[in-house]
Amino acid sequence: MMIYYLYSMIYMILSFKMFMLSLIFMYKNLNLFIEWNFIIINSLNMNMFILLDFMSMMFLSIVFMITSMIMIYSKEYMFYDKMNNYFIYIMNLFVLSMMIMIISPNLISILFGWDMLGLTSYCLVIFYQNNQSFNSGMLTFLSNRLGDIFLIMSISLMSMMSSWNLFFFKFDNFMFILTLILTSITKSAQFPFSPWLPAAMAAPTPISSLVHSSTLVTAGIYLLIRFNYSISQHMLTKYLLLISLITMFLSSLSANYEYDLKKIIALSTLSQLGLMMSIYSLNLQNLSFFHLLTHATFKALLFMCSGVMIHNMMNFQDIRFMGNLINMFPMTIMMFNIATLSLCGIPFMSGFYSKDLIIEYSLMMNLSFFTMMIFYLSISLTMMYSIRLIYYLILNNYLFTPYMIMNENKTMNMPMILLMFMSTILGSMINWMMFMSINFTYLNFYYKTLIFLCMIMSIIMSLFFMKMKLMMKNFIMNFFFTKMWFIPNIQKFNNYMFFMLSKSIYLYIEKSWNEFMGFNYFKSLLLNNFMNKIFINKFLIIIYFSLYFLMMIMILLI
Repeated sequence: MMIYYLYSMIYMILSFKMFMLSLIFMYKNLNLFIEWNFIIINSLNMNMFILLDFMSMMFLSIVFMITSMIMIYSKEYMFYDKMNNYFIYIMNLFVLSMMIMIISPNLISILFGWDMLGLTSYCLVIFYQNNQSFNSGMLTFLSNRLGDIFLIMSISLMSMMSSWNLFFFKFDNFMFILTLILTSITKSAQFPFSPWLPAAMAAPTPISSLVHSSTLVTAGIYLLIRFNYSISQHMLTKYLLLISLITMFLSSLSANYEYDLKKIIALSTLSQLGLMMSIYSLNLQNLSFFHLLTHATFKALLFMCSGVMIHNMMNFQDIRFMGNLINMFPMTIMMFNIATLSLCGIPFMSGFYSKDLIIEYSLMMNLSFFTMMIFYLSISLTMMYSIRLIYYLILNNYLFTPYMIMNENKTMNMPMILLMFMSTILGSMINWMMFMSINFTYLNFYYKTLIFLCMIMSIIMSLFFMKMKLMMKNFIMNFFFTKMWFIPNIQKFNNYMFFMLSKSIYLYIEKSWNEFMGFNYFKSLLLNNFMNKIFINKFLIIIYFSLYFLMMIMILLI
């Protein structure tokens, strides 16, 4: 099991180096392009570019830091699993593919990292071999394949520029920007491609912590932030704002009706992704990147704390049967509450610095009443499901079983403590580094108190609903929102139609004309009983096939 500590040490050293390099690149305003010419054949000249700047270095630092903590955490979590080595190798491939995508300004290398992300995420989602894992993995895989199709379409459209290095061009083609946006919203699970993200909870909790904090689901938003100079001023960002607001609102509302602990945190991730995408569509890319970094730390901590609870409760995840956990897991519940408060944007926590800036900048923009209403309602619902989660875990009177001996593990607590400090200080630290200037945001009294009013009202409403149990009695609302707004049923119908179409093509094309005019026809024509007696010798059979293929090649050349 020392291999976990070895990988953790390697990732921590890489994280520290990347963080120091990001500071150097930021304050010296440096951008480093590394060109690797790996194929030269006559006029074919294929290059691969690596882009190193403060943004890629900072993001890599956060990814490596969280991966380092998850490696130590997994040492105890996966201790009794027979596939430890498989888990480590796939996890390292997953981080490697994310690293390739982060440092690549070239669409081909981005596609390589993108496909590796999809393949390794599928292997990790189906890690536990059961029907639910296979269904969730297939839903995740097929949804992300749509993003791959759109990315390949954007590569083909980029060919008219005689280069795939998107960083060197300002591309205003409508179809190209549309395919790039569709690529990002499929990977970041925006509406209507949202159902795969809660379904991916079938993976082990350390993988959920890594996927939902800084790797798979943030890849689409990072792609848009990286190429914002081509996309940010386009008219399609208005529709992107609408899609992200719908995602943020519906996922926050669904989290208030969900009882699965990991699914609530997954819907919380979906809500925060909608917030990042909405603030990006308002041409505030730096703020979107800022919230992306702060969100990574406290979301990883939330999943780790939930993993400790699930691990000690015999893999039980229903919050209705949890309660008084502060007596059994005092350290874990303390860190869980800190991460939840950071998610809510409580002042001077890590999430406060990014969320407060986002709300203040949105108030200074000329947005419609409908947009602001959905925006503030979604933020209030975030506070509501966070308070609801704390209520069920701490104030609820249910006990899972009084006869089990539940204790906390020091190996699992050690990385969680570091992430707790990062969830507290990272926001202020990045705020000082990236946004500290002589320009300040001044709002009048009503606008400034509106933020705190929404927070206080959401806390009161959440406690009122919990006390009156209104969320449990409304069966129709429960059925609608826990079914992810019936999108999986619609997608199931669409997938059924595509599968039936592929079956028809196979039966009426592959098995009809191709079968009649292809190799099987000649085999049945020539290999009759008389020919079978002649071609018993294997050598003669090889000669026969060689002559057959040579004849087919000659026909094609003629």
